[in-house]
Amino acid sequence: MADAAAQDTTEQRLLHLKLAFLAGEPPACVLALAREAGGGYITPHVQKILLETCTGSNVERCQDSIYTTIIFKKIISEVELSSNVVIDELYEEFAQRMLSKAKDSLLNKTDHIYKEISFLSSTHNNISSKLVNVVARLSCSSNMLEGDTGCSLWPSSLFLSEFILSYPKFFSTKCCFELGSGVGLVGICLNHVGASKVILTDGDPCTLRNMKENMELNNLCIEQEDSRVLKESKNKVECKYLSWEEVSESDLWGYQPDVIKS
Repeated sequence: MADAAAQDTTEQRLLHLKLAFLAGEPPACVLALAREAGGGYITPHVQKILLETCTGSNVERCQDSIYTTIIFKKIISEVELSSNVVIDELYEEFAQRMLSKAKDSLLNKTDHIYKEISFLSSTHNNISSKLVNVVARLSCSSNMLEGDTGCSLWPSSLFLSEFILSYPKFFSTKCCFELGSGVGLVGICLNHVGASKVILTDGDPCTLRNMKENMELNNLCIEQEDSRVLKESKNKVECKYLSWEEVSESDLWGYQPDVIKS
């Protein structure tokens, strides 16, 4: 009797979960119901039920793909953080959606906007204090929620860029290496203060492509390492593909950086 009652309760919670998704409830609400259906965390069974609901033949008429992708992303993130199992089917569905989005973004960049970021700050070099005026032109994602986080302008990059411009002596004449460079704002500022070399990296091909475009927008040299143009230019900026999951410590030290930012 108790087992039957528990089964009914579970089925009711799963039904509430399905209805919440189809009704377009906020992702936080959907995740809360998913936890409740799993008895406190999002179990593989709950993931499977939700995946079947999200990818059903009639779902696309009820919800847009962006909303569904956001739900998948949040579920995967939460389950991974709790050290539980994410079912392979969920990974595969999310990967297919992200690949499709990446292909679409190559054909149509209407989801990107152009910004001009201006800095006006004092330098602190123990000799003199003078105002530094820098304008960076950037192509950025207009919607981070779609998963285009690498092409978004993060507050941390603004703070670090201001620090670099305020304390140039820490970075001038040094080889500076950045993991996950995003739109490349930090690299532009490092080049401005006279870093001997700036190596910008990212593991996402679309982000890397956008980063290179931003370097070109700011008239920075991004030629190959052995290029004569690079050696003769005052703009010593390189953009390289580098995956966090695959890189080793020896790979990083091969660049011989003086400063590493991640």
